[in-house]
Amino acid sequence: MRLVLILLSIFILSGCEKNEKIVFDTPNTQVENERAKVIFQRCQRCHGMKAEIQALTRSDIIAHYSKNDLIQALTLYQKGKRDRHRFGFLMKGIIVDLSSDDIRVLSDYISKIEDKN
Repeated sequence: MRLVLILLSIFILSGCEKNEKIVFDTPNTQVENERAKVIFQRCQRCHGMKAEIQALTRSDIIAHYSKNDLIQALTLYQKGKRDRHRFGFLMKGIIVDLSSDDIRVLSDYISKIEDKN
């Protein structure tokens, strides 16, 4: 009986993972893209008009990120749990007021920005 309980506990706990990836496959609507375009203006000073440059010559080129990678990175920056290239405090200040939906539409917009224009 103990063995059954131990195995059952292991089975249940093995499904509990802290680093779950959230997948948002629904593309932005035209209205959401317009909203994302306005939000993206915050990013352009450092990341460029099409997210094509390294912020302060050190960051990754975010136009190459997938939508889900952007969602994950922005969410972690917003929560103060990411400090890549020591920009965590700066990024958090820029995006602190964004909702999770704002982050979703912004991430979709940036991930497809190379397709625009």
